[in-house]
Amino acid sequence: MDLIFNSKTIIKALYMKKIISALMITFILLGMYACQKTFLQEPSVSGSVTLATVFSSSLNATSELLNAYNWALGQQYMNQSNAGCMNGGIAGEESKGYSWQFAYTTAATGMTASTTCWVNYSICYQQIRELCIIRENIDKVPDMDPTTKGYVKAECQGLLAQWYMLMFKGFGGVPLVNHSFVATDNMNIPRASLQQTLTFTLALCDSAIAGLPVSWPPSSYGRLTQGSVMTLKAQLLMFAARPLFNSAAPFLNMSNPANNNMICFGAANPSRWDSAITAATTALSWCKSNGLDIINTGGAGVGNPNPNALNDYGMATSLPGSGNTEMILAYQNQPTGVSTSGPGFYYDMSNYWTASRYDNELFGVPYNFLKNYLKADGTEQSWPQLGDAAPRPGSDYVTRFQQMEPRWLADHMGPGNDAANNPGDNNWSAKGWNFMVANASISAVFPQTVTYGQGCGTYTKFFWHAGSRVWPNFPVYRVAELYLDLAEAYNEKGNSAMALQYLNVVHNRAGLPSITVTDQTALRTAIQREWAVEFVGEVKRYFDVKHWKLPTVGTDIIGGNKLEFQFKVASTSSGYNLAPNLLQYWNAVAWFAYWSPRMMLEPIPQSEVNKLIVVQNPGY
Repeated sequence: MDLIFNSKTIIKALYMKKIISALMITFILLGMYACQKTFLQEPSVSGSVTLATVFSSSLNATSELLNAYNWALGQQYMNQSNAGCMNGGIAGEESKGYSWQFAYTTAATGMTASTTCWVNYSICYQQIRELCIIRENIDKVPDMDPTTKGYVKAECQGLLAQWYMLMFKGFGGVPLVNHSFVATDNMNIPRASLQQTLTFTLALCDSAIAGLPVSWPPSSYGRLTQGSVMTLKAQLLMFAARPLFNSAAPFLNMSNPANNNMICFGAANPSRWDSAITAATTALSWCKSNGLDIINTGGAGVGNPNPNALNDYGMATSLPGSGNTEMILAYQNQPTGVSTSGPGFYYDMSNYWTASRYDNELFGVPYNFLKNYLKADGTEQSWPQLGDAAPRPGSDYVTRFQQMEPRWLADHMGPGNDAANNPGDNNWSAKGWNFMVANASISAVFPQTVTYGQGCGTYTKFFWHAGSRVWPNFPVYRVAELYLDLAEAYNEKGNSAMALQYLNVVHNRAGLPSITVTDQTALRTAIQREWAVEFVGEVKRYFDVKHWKLPTVGTDIIGGNKLEFQFKVASTSSGYNLAPNLLQYWNAVAWFAYWSPRMMLEPIPQSEVNKLIVVQNPGY
């Protein structure tokens, strides 16, 4: 008898246009796992769809594969029900949102083992099972040619590696599963060590790279290529080399110190940086050989600020389709309405959304993160500080906002300033914006806090020249990542010349003059700052700052007092967002984010720990 499979995973009526558009579809989502006794167990389902049905045609099997893509590339990036677009709220890039949202709760109580955390352990293993089922059964499809079947198997290997990399940097060592389980299998799989998890995931990467194509037709843009998994591999090895894992002792001891190898390699091994350099160099070489590189069209030459930085950076982070020559892999779901579950849930940051922005108004940029940005001339900006003797005039904000580097202007708008990403478009202007973009009140009194949430600017990233496009072209891997991988790794090896060479490719493209500092500690800070600004909102910082073990992670980055600008505005019907109505502004503590050292890693759900198979991370 065929294994009964969740009927929701089959797209029963999929238009051929949507198949041609590959990942640019609204996906049917997985569910019905609530009755499982273990994450490895076959889900309890109803319906009559069997594995034979799923793999009876190329249409059905491709639908299943695209569903797996949606979860693997979308779950950790864009699922608001499990933090997604609010990742910035727990990473210190954004404010905390509304009281019913994940980032708000996390700010109040931190991560706990009894609540769903940002890395959803259960979904990870549900999707691992899904991918294993596809890989193991794709040969049964009668109308799919052998070459395509080989690609599907390699895609499954690459997507499995994506899930295991997410768990590696989120949990440390995890149970290693590489096939779908049946009732007779032993499902009591304990956590593996860090090294075992790393070795396992690297093998998945290598298998995928060997079987994937160099490119896909434009209609299938968004599927894995050799280069995307090479970049995944480089990122994985970077996290293996960073000090959270690459150390003699763990950040906290496991309850049984014999299990410390699940969260620490047990020695600070400099050769791990060599492995990261090799992987990133290989991936970058592949990119350049296949028409991909950082976008810099300004013509200023090596080492000089790019005069076309605003458009080039905007294009790199936002331009859909295969014409984006910096995008190695993007999440290609294109919702035209608000979904209510699964990846993409309420990811709604365009100012063209037809009804409202659906609870995304309180994700402004805290001053804690704003201070990472430079002025366009490469110098530090002078913003209001806590303890100032008097507020500044509102015109000072407008002026200083416009002095900022191109990446700030591409990714943000604020009161008194139109969004630079869609010039001349009323919907993207301060006048046409459909909600307030500042913590503002006509009765505001310096130095008090008016409210929280609007921060020092509002996000516009991923919508460069988007107009009425409401879905973001969300980057999973960009070539700029490989340059910063190499800058960081070479600096850790003590090679400042090579580090600066790669760092300044990214820094100059952003329109900024070259960084010249050669002291390793100072250069490390500059590189980490570049990571923050270049990849804001791209789900890097939450893991980066923890794996760097930054001393301010609990006091200024993820945890601690969060500062936001407060505005006194004129009493007028013309709009609080307009420059003439901004009377005064100042810096103030707007809210506080909880931090505990245990949060360096995510907790295993208590429901899994209670089964006495997997052990919990320390402190939970």
